[in-house]
Amino acid sequence: MYNHDQIYVKYEIEKKIELVLAANPAINEIHEIKKVYSHYHAIQESKETLRMLGISNIIPVDSTSTAASIALEERGSAAICSKYAAKLYGLKILLDNIQDGINLTRFLIISRDLSLNGDKSMLFFTIPHKPGSLYHVLGKFYKYNINLTMIYSRPLKTVPWQYYFYLEFEGELEEERVKKAIEELKEVTTSLKIKGSFSRLQYQA
Repeated sequence: MYNHDQIYVKYEIEKKIELVLAANPAINEIHEIKKVYSHYHAIQESKETLRMLGISNIIPVDSTSTAASIALEERGSAAICSKYAAKLYGLKILLDNIQDGINLTRFLIISRDLSLNGDKSMLFFTIPHKPGSLYHVLGKFYKYNINLTMIYSRPLKTVPWQYYFYLEFEGELEEERVKKAIEELKEVTTSLKIKGSFSRLQYQA
C-alpha cells in the first residue's frame, strides 16, 4: 500500500486460524511421522505442541499449502496447515487445533476510494534522517490525545538504510483533532500518505 497512492483501506477482518497436523494418507499414527513441513509462522505458532509430541524434524517452506502438497507426495511426512488445505490435498488429519493459544490473522479490504469514517485510521510517513524526527511525529498524537494502536518501520527500497513508517491510530479523518494533527504532521515529515479510516467487519465462516 505504501507504493500505490490510489489504494486505500476500507475495512479490517480478524479471522481465527485453526491449525491441524495432517499427514500423508499412508500414515496412521503420529509416531510414524518422519518430517513435518509448514510455513515459518505456522511452525512458530504451534512449536509448543510439536515439542510435546516429540517432533523435531520440522522443515520451513513458503506456505502451508506448499507443505500440504509435499506431505501428500512424500511418504512419512506431514504438514501443519488449515483444515481446508488438509481436505483440499487429501491429507489425513491426525490432530486438531495444534496452535499454541489464540491465533488471529487480520485481513484488510482495500478500495480505490478514500474513506473518512471509521474506528481507526491508517497512514504512512517518512521523516528526516536526523535525531528527534520520530519524536516530533509522535508528539503530535500526544498533543491531540490520539491513541496509537500500531506502528512499525520498513526499509525504503530506494534509499539504503532509511525507512518508512506504518501507523494506525484510534479516530477517524473527519474528526477535528485528527485534521489538526495531520496538518501539523505535514510540517515534521518528508512524506505523508493518508490511507483512510476503517472499521472492523465481523467474519463468519
